[in-house]
Amino acid sequence: MARYDEFYAAHRFLEHRLIAVAAAHQRLAWIHPFIDGNGRATRLVTHCALYELSGGLWSICRGLARRRDEYYQALAGGDLPRRGDLDGRGNLSDDGLRRCCEFFLDVCADQVAFMTRMLDLDALKTRIEALTIFRASTDKSMRRELALPLHHLFVAGPLGRAEFKQLTGLGDRVAQSELTKLLAAGLVESDTPKGPVRFGLPLDALSFLFPELYPEAATQP
Repeated sequence: MARYDEFYAAHRFLEHRLIAVAAAHQRLAWIHPFIDGNGRATRLVTHCALYELSGGLWSICRGLARRRDEYYQALAGGDLPRRGDLDGRGNLSDDGLRRCCEFFLDVCADQVAFMTRMLDLDALKTRIEALTIFRASTDKSMRRELALPLHHLFVAGPLGRAEFKQLTGLGDRVAQSELTKLLAAGLVESDTPKGPVRFGLPLDALSFLFPELYPEAATQP
């Protein structure tokens, strides 16, 4: 672990840093420092290591979970012993580690592409409208007029409550009632009872807003 920390903590430029994170992921799993929970700990460490590059907008963990069998095969390939003088200089296969890193980088690219689609503003506007129409037609807890201010919150960031209500185009009393419902549902959040509001992401809305991002949310009570 001391050697692992010494080697992978070294400063690297962007593209080398990404490759180093990929290699460090395989190597930490190979070191297997804990009796149990090594996979989860390794993925958590990797998520944190990538955070500077991802900004939290995408996660390698989602991609690895979706390609579980390939993931385990890639890790196992990096564990293989060296196969001759042309397979690196250490005890383990250099080619196996390279293939594992290539798989890792492919998963990263796939997750970046996925979140790029999810965060496309025009497509998101359509999904917000679909959410408001669905809720307006099922439990009457939301009016269709809320789609515009909700989209504006997502794109532009927090708004004062008066501005948000104005964007609904509804009367002040009705707009206040709808805002209260949004706050209760978690689609809008605020730090104080009268403070600015921001876009929220409750679990029961994720299947509309970001389909396939977190399928388990659809099964939550």
